[in-house]
Amino acid sequence: MRLILGVKTAGFSIFFLFWSPNGIFAGGYAIPHQTAKAVSLSNAVTAGVNDPSAVYVNPAALTEVDGNQVLGGITYINTVSSVSNSGRRSVNKHDDSFLPTFFANYHVPETDFTLGFGSYSPFGLATSYGEDTITRFAAIRSELKPFYLNWAAAWRATDLISIGAGASFVRGSVTLTRAIFLDALGIGIPDGRARITGTDQTFAYNLGLLVKPQDTIKVGLTYRGRTYLDFEGAKVKFADFDGTPTNTKVSEGGSLVLPAVVSAGIYWQATPRWSLEFVYDWTKWDDFESLKITFETPLPALGGAVPISGLFVDAKWKNTSTLRLGTLFHLNESWDLMAGIAVDETPIPSKTLNPIIPGADILTLNAGASYTWRKLQLTVGYMAVFYKTRNVRNNVLEANAPPPLTPPFTPGRDKYETFNNFVALNIQYRF
Repeated sequence: MRLILGVKTAGFSIFFLFWSPNGIFAGGYAIPHQTAKAVSLSNAVTAGVNDPSAVYVNPAALTEVDGNQVLGGITYINTVSSVSNSGRRSVNKHDDSFLPTFFANYHVPETDFTLGFGSYSPFGLATSYGEDTITRFAAIRSELKPFYLNWAAAWRATDLISIGAGASFVRGSVTLTRAIFLDALGIGIPDGRARITGTDQTFAYNLGLLVKPQDTIKVGLTYRGRTYLDFEGAKVKFADFDGTPTNTKVSEGGSLVLPAVVSAGIYWQATPRWSLEFVYDWTKWDDFESLKITFETPLPALGGAVPISGLFVDAKWKNTSTLRLGTLFHLNESWDLMAGIAVDETPIPSKTLNPIIPGADILTLNAGASYTWRKLQLTVGYMAVFYKTRNVRNNVLEANAPPPLTPPFTPGRDKYETFNNFVALNIQYRF
């Protein structure tokens, strides 16, 4: 019985561990920067945003956009991360990701209303490790791709106050692959392998408020509501130690929270050429406490001698705070120069940190520039993301399996090291 329970725990903890520790950014699997300007300003844009990305950033600020505009672009994310233990090192091979975005706004003629639309991905992750490395029992291939279609509207109630709201259709997909340790007796039984793929769709909303007590000061407040992607019905492909394949589905569990976020910003036009903004973000990650999963039919590990029917994994993520500061200098009629800095804490406790989302507290340094020619604007932004190195002692690399299933090659502390480069490019046109 102890062997059966151990294999059940080892067998598919990957699914839940995927939903626990970090992704390609510090705040869990959140990617808050959606434009080159936001990247340049460390995402300190809650009150000062003045382009169509207000659909996502703060829908109330759609009233501040000059004319009707479209904005499109792409963000390139380069990730350098690794996990090491006792002289062995596993490197994340998925070092490049590309995130496209598109935003547009329209001022309804002879009214105080503005409409907007956006498509973007504010959450996601992608990691890939070698099939024979020390991380294989926690993760081989992991990918999360949520995609938002967001419609928004704003109303300038008075010269002092604007309010806005948006509704989003969200579609998400997940791919997870990992090895399963089956050699509990130490007699050389090969690993098993599991792959989970699934999709889901749901809806989300966001609210915004913009207050202008003076022409040179703006105060912004936003709330993005919590929602869930439920991967019930996800396909499960299992290969036993001898390669025998089995297919089943997830019958219960597998819900991933897309957390609520509160953002407050103060924008100050200090001089006609120089502005700055301070932003505080709070993210409600503690909604992710634990995950359960049940399979439609048990997986017949070791030829059916050890059925894997489901499991429970504790997560206990914590709420996080982020501080952001961004500044812009209007050099001349053609050029704007931008810079920013941010500190962001991870929601992931040491006991659940793993290679799927190698998160840590971070410091970002940001810079960028915009060039305007007539009605066209080109913006380029760069962000360096410095992760704090984490040394943790947990049982994640052993897939949380209790003895006698615990693989013997990862004793002591696991060392996680990560660094990100963000490069964003946007083209913006005003009609």
